[in-house]
Amino acid sequence: MLLFAGRGSAFADAHNSAFFIKNQELVLLDCPADAFQKYKTLDFRHIRQIYILITHIHGDHAGGVGSMIQYAWFILNKLPVTVIAPSERVRKDLHVLLTRIEGCDKRWFTLTTAEQIQKNWLKEPIPTEHVKLLDGKCFGYSLHLDGKNIIYTGDTATLKPFLPYLEKGSILYTEASYYRSDVHLHLPEILPDLLALTEKGISVHLMHLDNEKEILKLIQGTKLRLAPLYSFRKQIPVRLVRMKKTDIPKVKLLYENAFPDDEKAPFLLLLAKQHLADVDFLSIYAGKKWAGFFYLVNYQNLSYIFYFAIRPEFRRKGIGSQALQRLQKFYQGRKLFLAIEQLDEHVTNYEERVSRKYFYLKNGFQELHRRVQEGTVIYELLGIGGDVTPKEYQKLIGSFTGKILYRSITMKILDD
Repeated sequence: MLLFAGRGSAFADAHNSAFFIKNQELVLLDCPADAFQKYKTLDFRHIRQIYILITHIHGDHAGGVGSMIQYAWFILNKLPVTVIAPSERVRKDLHVLLTRIEGCDKRWFTLTTAEQIQKNWLKEPIPTEHVKLLDGKCFGYSLHLDGKNIIYTGDTATLKPFLPYLEKGSILYTEASYYRSDVHLHLPEILPDLLALTEKGISVHLMHLDNEKEILKLIQGTKLRLAPLYSFRKQIPVRLVRMKKTDIPKVKLLYENAFPDDEKAPFLLLLAKQHLADVDFLSIYAGKKWAGFFYLVNYQNLSYIFYFAIRPEFRRKGIGSQALQRLQKFYQGRKLFLAIEQLDEHVTNYEERVSRKYFYLKNGFQELHRRVQEGTVIYELLGIGGDVTPKEYQKLIGSFTGKILYRSITMKILDD
């Protein structure tokens, strides 16, 4: 599998660039300037060679190559860098870019072509169509990594050149655009073709995205996935532990402030139910600091995230995503689901609702296409592991509340 420093197109905040590390070699597929800023934070102590595969020389793909060469020479004590062009024509253009424009001394790097280099992970470049002024100078790549056939399109206006390379078990990393253009793949148009590939046993990951939120909507409920982003920040290790008595006051304060009144069950009820066999009350720790909590109710193969909250000072630091990933490992093989406020453009916190949904979608949850009413609030369900039927949901709620309390509350799945 490839990892990505960014998966955005030219006007995005993080330009598309993938990488892998194999046998102490760091291999980059393109190196835009913003990706270089991330790559330089990697641990280079065990890297003995850097290879940069170029798809084409647009700035959002090759704009950071010169900086990487200079960084490897001056900061990393002359760590060898080999820049690989897909063809001789592109090699000549790169020579001009790196020596005459970037000012890189020829001693600092090696510039070669894919045809000339012999590496087990590099099979061949694949010529494709992109912008007219770069006809014959735009390529994808066929790679072999960890026993997998990997096809990387680069920027392309067509899938045709890559189809002969795809077989069952292959992994395709393809660009996808929400907005229509003559030089990129328009996802609404090629969606049936990509879905057909997944039915043939080909894993399809989307990259070079111009509007992630809209693209996520288009692929919900399918086997298509976004290319996996690598977190370059120094992560604070996240742990999930059974709730401690000493954490309860902090939970109560966060609970009272994080959720609207009409979405909160009585806190004493949650405490009274926490000792049930089917309830998991978990503290989230970031390093040694208490960062938040999960409250889950289980029934048979269902696990429902009743409440999940992160302390304000730990938000936007990747703590919530790490916590969700840990939770998914704990509940692997089960139907893990939650309810979020349904999107309604007429409410005052609409943008907040959109951001919350995007957070869960990018962390692996999918729309279940079901709405649920809890009290007076209507939510939509997101989940991992499969659908949740109304009957299953009602039994889960009933097992948690008990028959008497269940009769006095409204918690049910609505018909769409």
